[in-house]
Amino acid sequence: MPVTYRPLRDTEYDALADLLNVASVGDGRAQHQVGEEIREDFESHPVHLADHTLSAWHGDQLVGAVYTYLLPSDVREVRCYVFGTVHPDQRGKGIGRRLMEWGLERGTVLLQASGNDLPKYLRVDTSPMNTSAIRLLKRFGLEPIRYFSDLRADLHEPTPAPRPSVGFRIVPWDLARNEEARQAKNAAFMDHWGSTPTAPEWWTTQISGFGSRPDWSYFAVNDDDQIVGHLITHRFENDDELLGAKYAWIDNIGTLAEWRGRGVASQLIATALTKYRAEGMRFAALDVDSANPTGAFRLYESLGFRLWREFVHYQRVISA
Repeated sequence: MPVTYRPLRDTEYDALADLLNVASVGDGRAQHQVGEEIREDFESHPVHLADHTLSAWHGDQLVGAVYTYLLPSDVREVRCYVFGTVHPDQRGKGIGRRLMEWGLERGTVLLQASGNDLPKYLRVDTSPMNTSAIRLLKRFGLEPIRYFSDLRADLHEPTPAPRPSVGFRIVPWDLARNEEARQAKNAAFMDHWGSTPTAPEWWTTQISGFGSRPDWSYFAVNDDDQIVGHLITHRFENDDELLGAKYAWIDNIGTLAEWRGRGVASQLIATALTKYRAEGMRFAALDVDSANPTGAFRLYESLGFRLWREFVHYQRVISA
């Protein structure tokens, strides 16, 4: 029976989740997504199924899929991420090559239509364990550009004491201050590689969407009650059985540049880890750019985080 190709349909989010879950285990970043989570993610970017997805079917089984995330921006750069996978049992049959070719072509069209003269990049991330994907990306002319790590801290172990806080305090997240927090996040990340301002609709999903735990999230505020740092927590209960433990994820953490080096991030993390322990979590996890200019990797290690998993961003530069 030949493999057929078409865009994903609105009724197929659960099938896509099942495919991604099976592939994630062998590809080194195991997770258990559900259709509701992917639907929310697609609708917030947005990913239009008819225009931004291609799926591969063997009979009634979804055996591969690719989709594009365009991140529009008027500053710094414009990025389009291409995500995709093939069922482990169907690899080596040319499915991944056809899907990736379509995804890269579609991403190129989206970038070239963005309407500005900013640098434009196609990016794909993959695990170093996924050797077939790496060969495919190199064949299409993408090069490794940045290395990232997932770190985790065992919450059965004590957290080293952070630096004392001077001139700021840690307070619970206040949903009424979401827009102020978004502005602070955008300012804090301006010197981070590959970061452009987060749009309001994406921020709303990050704060209040699937897996979000604003009640486990925090602000650092100065003596004038201005937000100078933030920490956002996500909790994905669906992953517990697969990972063999309860994890809380530090999904986003940032400090305004002028407040770095004063212990803001370490106090935010220490506060969050205390909360995670009280809620019965076994591990805290986060991902980090190995070349982060703020020295984040060293900070996390000083607070008990250790290397867990790695992944690599591959990139192709797109001409205007």
